Amino acid sequence: MVEHVQVVSDPGAPGWLWSPSIGPETSRLLVSAKLDDESRDRVEDQSVGVLASCLPPTAAGSRTGLVIGYVQSGKTLSFTTVTALARDNGYALVVLLAGTKTNLHRQTSRRLRKDLEVEREGGMSPWLLVENPKAGGQDAESVAKAVATSVAIGVPEAFRQTVVITVMKNATRLDAVTTAIHHMVQQGILTAKSPVLIVDDEADQAGLNAASADDPTATYAAIMRMRRSLPAHTYLMYTATPQAPLLLNLADTLSPDFVRVLDAGGDYTGGEYFFVEHRASFVEPIPESETLAAIDLDTQAPPSSLLDALATFLVGVVSQQGKRQLAMLVHPSHTKDLHNRYRQWVTGALDAWRLTLGEPGPDRAELVTEIIEPAWRALALAGAPVIPLEEVIRSLPYYLLKVQVRVVNSEVPEEEGIQWGSSPAWVLVGGNKLDRGFTVEGLSVTYMPRGTGVGNADTIQQRARFFGYKRPYAEFCRAWLAPETELAFSRYVEHERYLRKELAGLEKEGKGLKGWKRKMLLAPELKPCRRAVVGLPYLHSRVPGEKWMRFERIAHLGATETEGNRQLVSRLVTEGGLGWIEHSADTRSTNRHKVATAPLVHVLDRFLASWAAHPIDRAALNQLLLVLSARLDDAPGEMVDVIWMRAGTARERSLLSQDEGLVLNLQEGHRPGDRGDGFVGDSAFREPERLTLQIYNVNAIDKQTKELVAPDLRGLAVWVPRHLAGGALVEPSK
Repeated sequence: MVEHVQVVSDPGAPGWLWSPSIGPETSRLLVSAKLDDESRDRVEDQSVGVLASCLPPTAAGSRTGLVIGYVQSGKTLSFTTVTALARDNGYALVVLLAGTKTNLHRQTSRRLRKDLEVEREGGMSPWLLVENPKAGGQDAESVAKAVATSVAIGVPEAFRQTVVITVMKNATRLDAVTTAIHHMVQQGILTAKSPVLIVDDEADQAGLNAASADDPTATYAAIMRMRRSLPAHTYLMYTATPQAPLLLNLADTLSPDFVRVLDAGGDYTGGEYFFVEHRASFVEPIPESETLAAIDLDTQAPPSSLLDALATFLVGVVSQQGKRQLAMLVHPSHTKDLHNRYRQWVTGALDAWRLTLGEPGPDRAELVTEIIEPAWRALALAGAPVIPLEEVIRSLPYYLLKVQVRVVNSEVPEEEGIQWGSSPAWVLVGGNKLDRGFTVEGLSVTYMPRGTGVGNADTIQQRARFFGYKRPYAEFCRAWLAPETELAFSRYVEHERYLRKELAGLEKEGKGLKGWKRKMLLAPELKPCRRAVVGLPYLHSRVPGEKWMRFERIAHLGATETEGNRQLVSRLVTEGGLGWIEHSADTRSTNRHKVATAPLVHVLDRFLASWAAHPIDRAALNQLLLVLSARLDDAPGEMVDVIWMRAGTARERSLLSQDEGLVLNLQEGHRPGDRGDGFVGDSAFREPERLTLQIYNVNAIDKQTKELVAPDLRGLAVWVPRHLAGGALVEPSK
């Protein structure tokens, strides 16, 4: 079909790639997107990388890929560019799974139609876009005709149409597309030499199996039927929250083979920007005295924090002076009655403020002094380019007339969509329908008294509609959040940072995901995703601060592992430059502990990362390594004390568990002495604010017979100070 396709490595290898070419549709799209040079190059390079990991246009088989962006960072532009690139490289059919709700599907489909410029002057469009085709209907016939023409030999390029089918993620809609595909396969239109690209937008939602393999959920089963009907295809999973796809059983068809990590442009403001760099100005905690009342239907008066948020939003709107439309999002909960209550509070406040500002008097003075001026002053002090207060007060009554308030939930009839440019100010009230995938144009102020619920990290992060390309007006952005919700967003920043770093490393090395041991930094109070879709076992807990971690299952390691640990210790204690000395706190006359202080990065790379351990200890050690590696990024100069206990003199320890090889009391306890020969105990040998490693030479003996079972073992205990603690999730070793 296309001569410029070049397969450059083995299609069976995890990191195999081919070389897609930039053609007219990709170039046109990137020009029409009006991106700066840096952004255009970034989107182009990333899109080429994504398609290069997919099946080339003449290859058989199937692949599954995971493409990870940030929330509100331009994933739609990415898969639209990949679609254009697919057209330029000979793909005849692209299927986009978009949305579980009509409004989200319509939003994505319209965006795709506009960006691809499906309607062309003269009617000679390279695209045929079909939304939710019905089985056996006219749409299916049009699709088959267009695909047949596109794959036929000798057809001039101007007459080839790439078909894009957008379909909602429910079984009925998906099966209609599968029926059309099945007919094209039977007719010989789609073959093993005409791969199809399937793009699953928000792939961690709805499509994953939340039931048993024998009785799968309906949408998942429909996706499987579609994939099985295709002789050749790539299934691309797009998401900003990849926890669920990463934790699928590796045998699951949707478990990804490869990963691509998307970077955002320079104007993007996400978790790092709002919850680390500008947290003090962005986050407005909802007082604990109001958090319960704010989601209680029995509450009659609006929370004062809601009025503060509304005033802040309005000051921002007036300060824009019509140059930029802004929006406010009110997200109290999923309860529809509460949505109506908030709509009443917001519209009531807007009407009352407009009337009050129009009549000089004590009420007007109180409104300005107690609500409007504090909001204006807070923005001004934070550096927002607000206009003078007098001008705000003078113009505000007129802007209040133009504020549009909308409830967005399942009880509100679907409309043509919000015409953002028809008003300078929008207030949207809703719950789940304003979560994942919904774009609030010009969102500046969020009011979210909603808590974290069951604590699924991916669900909470997808509520962050306040992320996006907001740097040009970021000084006006604020979020009133319940304390537990703010904490969850803040902790997600580190989780996201290191997960993306880990996956980007796999991508750079050309490694697949099937062989990657899952590991994520994640606070224990957060769950990675809904448990029902998880197919891999994992250990999720907190690496504790101000406590010892003891790795004592050492007696039944294999001979190779045991010798490996001996060699690690030998190299460490004989290595020049560490400055081993007798520990000054050890007052015994013989066999005194030796100590050296070394850079943590040195000890991690050359010692801890290679330490062999029983699977139970290995999981805990992997958690520790993950947390320590993350801390090193923030504090590369972190140091660690390494103590060679009793200078390597062996000590006998009883086996507590023959099955696990667990020795009893690796650390020697406190021993009093009447003549000054007492011992404070091994656990006392550590600096409270410094990581400490204690290494032991142990002879394991039978607890009953006292016979030697395993000589010359190496044991390990680690003191973790408070500032190095953290939560971690790891896949245990088998």
